[in-house]
Amino acid sequence: MAKLVTKFKFLKPGARQGLGGYAKYIATRDGVEKIDDTKRFALVTWNQKKLIAKILRDFPDTKKMLEYEDYRQKQTIGSASEFISRAIEDNAASDAMNAKTYADYIATRPRAERFGSHGLFTDDGVQVNLAEVSWEINEYGGNVWTAIISLRRKDAERLGFDNGSRWRDMLRTQTQELSENLRIPMGHLKWFAAFHNESHHPHLVRP
Repeated sequence: MAKLVTKFKFLKPGARQGLGGYAKYIATRDGVEKIDDTKRFALVTWNQKKLIAKILRDFPDTKKMLEYEDYRQKQTIGSASEFISRAIEDNAASDAMNAKTYADYIATRPRAERFGSHGLFTDDGVQVNLAEVSWEINEYGGNVWTAIISLRRKDAERLGFDNGSRWRDMLRTQTQELSENLRIPMGHLKWFAAFHNESHHPHLVRP
């Protein structure tokens, strides 16, 4: 049987100076899996808008794509990235793809515009801004819970919990239970976590 090790504690306002800095630490330190993909919910970038305008000029039929309709309804980094990628794939054989703009895009593939630079994550559909999270924790006037959940490496591999995405998906399904056990109303509960893929004990940390 797998041994799951948990450590929960809460810090009162006067006893948690600098906890916002701790959130930054667990989100960026060596060993963290940078699985945050919430940047896709941010507003579309200027460079993306410029490239989309060029695509629509060069390939008018792309206006009929479902990805373009999604982008029009919600102009985010994620929807823009999906449309750009699909439009380029569908028109890869076109002579227009030899243009420097498309060549540069294909060569650099703006992964950074789809995924963040840290490992902090939360509920699906919510953008994580590390600086804002740090500030909110420091300024919050109530108690803040912290938790560490870990497995031995062999158990993590056997159960499929040897990667951050699996821990993240699992944790997102447990929000209601977390609310009930900590006696925090769902409407007031905010949680963030990071996965540290340590060699012996991969673990989840919640500031």
